[in-house]
Amino acid sequence: MIMNNNELTDMKKNNVKKYKKVSVIKKVILSVVIGIFVLAGILFAIYKLALDPYRGVNRSTVESLPLDDVITVEQAIEDMDYVMEMYRDRHPAWLEDSNERVDAVEAMYESEVQNLRNSGEYGITVLEEWKAISRIMHLLYDGHSSVYSVSDSMLYIDDFSQLREIGRPVKINGEPYEAVLERFCNVFQYEMESYARAVFDSNVICNENYLRWSDVDTSEGLDLTYDMGDGTEETFHYEFVPIDEVKGYDSSTEGDAAPWVCYDIDRENGIGIFTLTSCNYNKEYKETVKEFFEAVNEAGVDNVIVDLRWNGGGSSMVGDEFVHYLDVDSYYGWPSHVRFGPILYKNDRPLIRNHIQNPVFDGNVYILTNKQTFSAAMDFTMIVMDNGLGTVVGEECGNLPDSYGDILTFDTPNSHLTFTISYKRWFRVDADKTGQPLTPDYPCPSEEALDKAYELILGK
Repeated sequence: MIMNNNELTDMKKNNVKKYKKVSVIKKVILSVVIGIFVLAGILFAIYKLALDPYRGVNRSTVESLPLDDVITVEQAIEDMDYVMEMYRDRHPAWLEDSNERVDAVEAMYESEVQNLRNSGEYGITVLEEWKAISRIMHLLYDGHSSVYSVSDSMLYIDDFSQLREIGRPVKINGEPYEAVLERFCNVFQYEMESYARAVFDSNVICNENYLRWSDVDTSEGLDLTYDMGDGTEETFHYEFVPIDEVKGYDSSTEGDAAPWVCYDIDRENGIGIFTLTSCNYNKEYKETVKEFFEAVNEAGVDNVIVDLRWNGGGSSMVGDEFVHYLDVDSYYGWPSHVRFGPILYKNDRPLIRNHIQNPVFDGNVYILTNKQTFSAAMDFTMIVMDNGLGTVVGEECGNLPDSYGDILTFDTPNSHLTFTISYKRWFRVDADKTGQPLTPDYPCPSEEALDKAYELILGK
């Protein structure tokens, strides 16, 4: 078939029209795709700049200035301003209605700033700034929002023997123990006073920086007076030395030398004991949990004890991983509020489908706690207790189930004191127990908890 010139011309025109139409469609599609990417980029930028809780946080540890260094009053106020800026910008409490503790923090901040301005002094020491910021943060009673000095040269009393063998002293540099403890509690950030006392006894009373933070004069060493139990008192004098020079300090129980997760199978009594001193959710933890339940299954054990005493927390996912091996189809998690910039996102209590792992354990679970079972370790305990998955033995945990948590870490611009700010609020799994501490089913002193669990299991 032969086309004439007019037909050829019309065909060319139609082809051109089709090409232009396709070209227009391609341009529209390209424009839409580019628009989507641009919008996504804008939204991502907005999130990172205004909503991301982790914007501007410390990515590495910063050493604080020495406590005796002097900074100007204006520098100290700038540091306080920065702490308050982070509170107002990140902490959920500042988006809650009529929070009296927020009002107390704001009022204390204004008072501390005014006192500095009225002092007439050129500058203050880093120690005095640390105490001032601590007094401000203390009034929120949030155990996860805290301020501390980071130092590579911490000093400790030169002998731990008396503290371990005799126990708590009755006097510190001649002052009643309770008087110094009260000063410590006025600067420490905590929720439960029992936790504050436990921290003071175990960590503060032997540490020079924290004793100075509690207004104890350490310039000539430290005197601790003990009740010897026979109606007499005896005073011991201590100098401050690096930790590896302390008499009675056992380095094998510290750091990498001590297993933070381990287990033992008591075959004679049919009991498995799982010990966790830090809530690290990692490969080692998951493998150890699996090995534990395999050993429990192989030994035909019907009772397991989880020792969470002295566990200061970490990731709450350790509790979920453990529950994966229990014979339960689902369990409740905790409600939460999460702050994203000016938005407080509220999550209802979730019903969590349990991804059961083999071997499945359908026996009895006992959790051991003490005053220093804190944060994620308390969460672990709450999941078990409030879902009726086991029995808790020991002391009240160190913080409240209804509390703030998940920390953001910063440092002040001048003194480089490190401080943390919570950006979430957690609520108790069992709403009928809102506001209550996590009280064990069988309360007893920490040192008796394991024996008590054995007593319950063996009926003796």
